[in-house]
Amino acid sequence: MNDQDHSYGAEGIGYMDGEYMGFSDLRIPVTDLGFQLADMCYDAIHVTDGRYFRLDDHMDRFEAFIAERGYDSLGHDRETMIRVMDGCMARTGFRDAFLMLVATRGVPTSAKKDLRTCRNRLIVWAMGYHTVVTDEELENGCNIIVADTIRIPEQAVDPSIKNFGRLDFVRAMSEAYEKGSQYAVLLDGDGLVTEGRGWNIFALTEGRLISPEKGVLEGITRRTVLELSEQLNVEATLGKLHVDALRGADEAFLTSTAGGIMPVRAIDDKPVGDGAPGPVTKRLTTLYWDLHKNPDYTTAVDYGAADA
Repeated sequence: MNDQDHSYGAEGIGYMDGEYMGFSDLRIPVTDLGFQLADMCYDAIHVTDGRYFRLDDHMDRFEAFIAERGYDSLGHDRETMIRVMDGCMARTGFRDAFLMLVATRGVPTSAKKDLRTCRNRLIVWAMGYHTVVTDEELENGCNIIVADTIRIPEQAVDPSIKNFGRLDFVRAMSEAYEKGSQYAVLLDGDGLVTEGRGWNIFALTEGRLISPEKGVLEGITRRTVLELSEQLNVEATLGKLHVDALRGADEAFLTSTAGGIMPVRAIDDKPVGDGAPGPVTKRLTTLYWDLHKNPDYTTAVDYGAADA
């Protein structure tokens, strides 16, 4: 599933400008400021066995993004966005899927690019579920690097709003490729750990889990790990995570909608712990996927919404 990049989105269904279409047919004008200025926001939701996971939490977050961006002319409330998501899902028939909701500033009415003249645009698509790491890495752990490239300061771009303005990640990924890895975590200007492209990170040190509190997306999977840790009587906090503490961690893992809890076996080619997924990581992973069977955390997809 995770290694078939050649078929990325091939059978997916999207929605844009009031119409459903194949994933490969989705297009935005080059004049859309979502393209020209990365003036956009998005959220990602996954479906397991025909049920959205933490749908209300994701929709709360996406609506907060939209409000922060000031997209007042989007033309879709929560009910209509969910109906569109159901429409995409019904047309794919997928039971396990990945949903993307994207809002862009839209096209300005003149070359002055006055943001106030744009009509905001909603784009939604559904495709088969995929993960940040490979299946083998989900089982045995992945090797990440600490990039020399620092994260764009939050004073410039708010990282708590999911966006595609990611040239810092692009540069860090190039570093990772040169070192034989595919995953890079970025530091801030003070040597504190932030996040990677599409994922948060946790480190277990002295029996305590810690994940960076600043300069990162406030991930839904990260939130779930914090909640589940209470069941294991493991202290889990958000705080300052220095790079030395990450490198010396007993366990480390990534968290993302695209993969859940993903173990890290090495950092800069140096093993984390004994170089295998640790017991806390394993127990949290089991609890995390068990939640996907819990009706308190899931919402059924309306597969009868093909005409939505």
